[in-house]
Amino acid sequence: MMQIDAEFEKEADEAVDAAQAVTIEDIPDFNPDFTPRQTMALDTLALADVKEILYGGAKGGGKSVFGCYWCFLQAVNIIRKCNIQPRTHPIPVGFMGRKRGVDFTNTTLETWKRFIPEEAYTIKGKPAEIIIWDRVKILTGGLDNSEIVNKFNSAEYAFYFIDQAEEVDREQIGELRATTRLIVNGRKLPGKGLFTANPAPSFLK
Repeated sequence: MMQIDAEFEKEADEAVDAAQAVTIEDIPDFNPDFTPRQTMALDTLALADVKEILYGGAKGGGKSVFGCYWCFLQAVNIIRKCNIQPRTHPIPVGFMGRKRGVDFTNTTLETWKRFIPEEAYTIKGKPAEIIIWDRVKILTGGLDNSEIVNKFNSAEYAFYFIDQAEEVDREQIGELRATTRLIVNGRKLPGKGLFTANPAPSFLK
């Protein structure tokens, strides 16, 4: 049985520094300035016994920006830790989405384009695949697309990010959680999930 690499199970005080995480390529201007709440979320996700978190807040609170940063850094860390070289067919390592694909494309994906260095990735296809340094890729889309949801049955990811998670039903979340079983170069990667939400009053009732 594959063993989960201990390097991936870091405590909060060992969370990978953003500047260090992008040393695969030279991106001198990429240095995310996380807010205290974003830093708390980042540190919590780095804990070995935390598999997913819900990051909530008001509109304009930086939730989508944090989600894009986190997904990019997760992908970069996988490249580094697993020593992944450029490939003809990049390895799918994660999923980013919203309830409706059109909303993801018009909002969350545009946030990615604004905040993630464009020299680090290319975007291909519809739904978009975000390919990072020709090594790994993040699949994206809407959970209103039955073809995307059906692929969760056989998909193998290391992480997922759902923006505006209050729009999504529990069954779809359960199918997505079951995808976190990715093995790369003999390493079983610990699955991590991030949900962001701007819930209405009484959302938790």
